[in-house]
Order: sequence, then structure tokens, then C-alpha cells
Amino acid sequence: MSLNIPALLHPLDSVIVELREISGDHELLRSTVDAGSLRRMLVHLSNINLSVASSTRDHVNASKRLNDFAFTLTRMARHADLPNDLLTTRMAVIAAALRATSAELAEHAAQSS
Repeated sequence: MSLNIPALLHPLDSVIVELREISGDHELLRSTVDAGSLRRMLVHLSNINLSVASSTRDHVNASKRLNDFAFTLTRMARHADLPNDLLTTRMAVIAAALRATSAELAEHAAQSS
């Protein structure tokens, strides 16, 4: 698979938008702890997004962090105060996007080495 550099310019934009929407939806995410965790995660994701857009040197670290966030989102959805299929599905889609971006960044880092 050939990697296209422009595809990496802002790979997390859609994830950031989706998480911001979920963190602000008090019907979907009833736990203020989880909403706070998502907002803190958003800060990190925004910083990672800027970092990978400006340089390839942090792609390995960004890849690892994105996998960590994907795991955390999956765990949060499974342990939500009120089990909610919509929340679980949305978080699973976001986690999958984070894992895909992580793999893309790892591959790009390996090709750059």
C-alpha cells in the first residue's frame, strides 16, 4: 500500500469532531467523568493532529498514543453508566478510525526510516 503524504495532513479531524460532539451530548454520555476524560483526550488528539501534520519525527509516538486512546474509548463505551448501543457503536467506529490512523502513521514512519 502506497502512502500519500497529503492524507496525513490532518488525519484526526473527523475523530476530533465526533468526540467533541459526543462529549457535549449529555443524553448520550451521562457520566461527567467520561465527558471530562473525552475533553482531555480531545486536547491530546488535537496536539497529535498538529504534530503529525508538521513533522514525521513524531509518527511512531503518535501511533502508540492513538492505539492507547482507541483502547480507552472501547473500555469507556463498555463501562458507560447506562449501557447504550448508540454510544458503543459510535465509540467503536472512532476507535477503529484511531487504529487505522495509527497503522498508517506507523507504516509512514517505517518507510521514512
